[in-house]
Amino acid sequence: MKFLFSNILLLLFLFCSCVQNNKPATEEWTLRTPNGISVQTVNIDTMELSNPFIYLDRDNLVYYMTGDGGYVWTSKNMRIWNGPYNVLQYDTLMWIGNNPIVESPEIHKYKGRYYYFATFTRPDVVIDNVNGKDIERRSCHIFVADSVQGPYKPLYADEPLLRADHATQGATFCVDEYGTGYLIYSHDWRQRKDGTVQIIMLSKEFNMQIGEPYIMFRASEKMWDDIKGGDSPQMDGPFIFKTGEEEVGMLFATEVDGENVLGVAYSETGHGLDGPWHIEHQPFLTGGYGQAMIFNDFDGTSLMVLHKDTVIDNKRKCVPQIMEIDTQYERLKIKRY
Repeated sequence: MKFLFSNILLLLFLFCSCVQNNKPATEEWTLRTPNGISVQTVNIDTMELSNPFIYLDRDNLVYYMTGDGGYVWTSKNMRIWNGPYNVLQYDTLMWIGNNPIVESPEIHKYKGRYYYFATFTRPDVVIDNVNGKDIERRSCHIFVADSVQGPYKPLYADEPLLRADHATQGATFCVDEYGTGYLIYSHDWRQRKDGTVQIIMLSKEFNMQIGEPYIMFRASEKMWDDIKGGDSPQMDGPFIFKTGEEEVGMLFATEVDGENVLGVAYSETGHGLDGPWHIEHQPFLTGGYGQAMIFNDFDGTSLMVLHKDTVIDNKRKCVPQIMEIDTQYERLKIKRY
C-alpha cells in the first residue's frame, strides 16, 4: 500500500512538472518587458508613442498597439493600455545589431501567421554621407510568430530585405487582389532632395524581393501649392487603404515649414497599386500630426490612429490619437476627432 501511494505521488509530480514545462510560449512572452521597466497602465491621452499601429485580435477582442521603440501595448477599450511588452527575439550578431532604433512597426496576420514589419537603424554603421551629414544603415526587416503575442523571430537573418546601400524607412505591408504581398516605403530624407514613395513585390515566403522597386510618386511632381522653392519635402509612413467606393488611397506623412503634416493620394485607375497616383491639392490633416493607419473596429466603425506633437509638462511629446473617419465614398473624410 505504501509503495502504491508513493507511485501515485510520483506520477502526480511528473504530471505537474509536464504541465508547468509546457506552458504556452505566448504566456511567457507577454510577461517580458524592457530591462528595468515594469508593466504600466496608461491612459492614451498621456502616452508617449510615435508612429502608432493598432492590430485587432478579433477572436479575443483585444487591441494590440505598437510604435517607435518596437514594444507592444494591449487594451480592451483603446483608452487604457497595458505595457510595454517586448515581443522581438533575435541574435544580436545579425545586421540589426545589439541596440537598434526601431521605427514604424506594423503587425499583420497573413495565411495563419503573424508578421512584424519594422524599420531598424544602426547608428554605429554609416553607409553614406550627403552634404556633411552621415547616413546610418536603415532598412526594413520582417519578423514572424505563431501568435500575435510573439515571440517574433527574424524571417531571415543575413541581410535586410531592402538594399543595404540605400537607407529605407517607414515600410508598410499590403496585399493586392491576387494575394500578392508588397512593401511600400520611402527613403531617408537626407539621401534625397526630392522625397519618393516606392513599392517592391515580395516572394511568397517574404524572404526576398521580386524584381526591382519602382517609384509610385515624387513629392516634386504634384505637391501642394503652398510649398515654394527649395527642396521638395520628404515622404514617410505610407499606408494603403480602400474606400467604400473601392477607391485605393494612400496616407503619407511629410513636413511643411517645420510642422508634421498628413497627406493623402489616390490611384487614378481607382483600384490598382500601380497608379498613376494623384496627391490631393490640400493636406489631409495639419497641426503637427504624424504618420497614420486606418482600421475597422470590432463593430465595423472606421478609425484612424496617428500621433500628434503635443506639449505636456513643458515637454514636447508624440501622443497617439484615434479619430473616427468616413470611408463610404470616393474620398476619405474625418467624422470625429
